[in-house]
Amino acid sequence: MIAENSGSPTLSLYASLSPEEKVEALFRQFYAPLCKSLYRTLRDASFAEDIVQEVFLKVWEIRGTLQMDQAIQAYLYRSCYNAALNFLKKQKSRTEIDMLDAVLPDTDTAEKQISLLETENQILQAIDALPPKTKLVFSMSRFEELSYKEIADRLDISIKSVEKHMGIALQRLRENLKEYLVGLVLLLISDFF
Repeated sequence: MIAENSGSPTLSLYASLSPEEKVEALFRQFYAPLCKSLYRTLRDASFAEDIVQEVFLKVWEIRGTLQMDQAIQAYLYRSCYNAALNFLKKQKSRTEIDMLDAVLPDTDTAEKQISLLETENQILQAIDALPPKTKLVFSMSRFEELSYKEIADRLDISIKSVEKHMGIALQRLRENLKEYLVGLVLLLISDFF
């Protein structure tokens, strides 16, 4: 499923770990950032934590075939967002049933959350389409919130190279996500009216 790549110093550290240790290392590294990322969308910490735990349970189930590469982070984020999207769609269905019972929740908010998650899913797909090194640099910057210097040190490249990769990533994302960004802006603006 996920091929191992020993080109990165960080990834080569995983090579000597057992499958259980790999999942544990991933959990320690990504659990909190994934929860934080989902919380921004769901605005409910317990739902965000439940979804991230479900994703790690699935990772645990495939631990025997799990190999580490540069796409593992994007895989985890996409899996969490897809699970959150499914959760919100179920919530919307339940909300419609509840409305029949005279409980009138804010369905507009649920629809906006679904739209936001769908847009985020498109963004993750656009990130996946980036060249491997560019995707790694972008992910380290945006998902791990590392500075350009920290990225340069980890990957043993110059800060100028990091800047170049970030410039490429941002340019390609802008080109590939034009229609989604316009929709997202319109969605966010509608909150004010």
